Amino acid sequence: MGPIHRRLSKNRPFSAAILGAQESGRVPVIVDIKPVSPRDGNLLKHRNHVDLGRAIASAGACAVSVVTESGHFGGSIDMLREVARSCELPVLQKDFFSETSQVVESYHAGAGAFLLIMATTSDAAAQKLYRQGRQLGMEAVVEIHTAGELKRALKLEPTIIGINNRDIQRLELDAGDVGITEALAPEVPDHIVTISESSLLTRDDVQRAIKAGVDAVLVGTAVLQAEDIEARIKEFTTV
Repeated sequence: MGPIHRRLSKNRPFSAAILGAQESGRVPVIVDIKPVSPRDGNLLKHRNHVDLGRAIASAGACAVSVVTESGHFGGSIDMLREVARSCELPVLQKDFFSETSQVVESYHAGAGAFLLIMATTSDAAAQKLYRQGRQLGMEAVVEIHTAGELKRALKLEPTIIGINNRDIQRLELDAGDVGITEALAPEVPDHIVTISESSLLTRDDVQRAIKAGVDAVLVGTAVLQAEDIEARIKEFTTV
């Protein structure tokens, strides 16, 4: 990673958290608080999301994401607000953003970044959402799953690209594979912070993604299903 990469990202909290973890010799891991998975069922079980956010922070994750979509994933904006208020890590809101008012709501709820999914967003809408986030000082994690979506995403001149190894249009019910990251990560310009998302179930998966050239990984199910959440996070953050 060269100096241009750091200049572009260091003054942005979500990017800075990722780069800070790199500089400290850890694999930057963002942990996903997702109450329900269409594929894997109830992930929170009886755990409190606020306590979970604190445990994620203490285990060495560099950031946390909160899924707020309610229909398929069981989240809420209140959950985001409570996690952001009680956890010192920067927070990413994951939802299907379509209106700029949602970005404003995300900002006021305490998120430092929001997910912008190219598969479900037109180019015109993506521009409006991205611009609104920049005006508020937020970063957009611009999510892609294909080479075509990456080409569209780059028109936004994003600071962060997220590579989803699963197809969000199928609600991530497909098997997914780190091979998607291995194929797409080399095509992302070096100055953009890159995250590999989904289908990262083992330390080997995480290491494959990092070797492919991403800066960070976003993991949810593998952590939330672990008997010892903090131990699993520490396993993933170890270089």
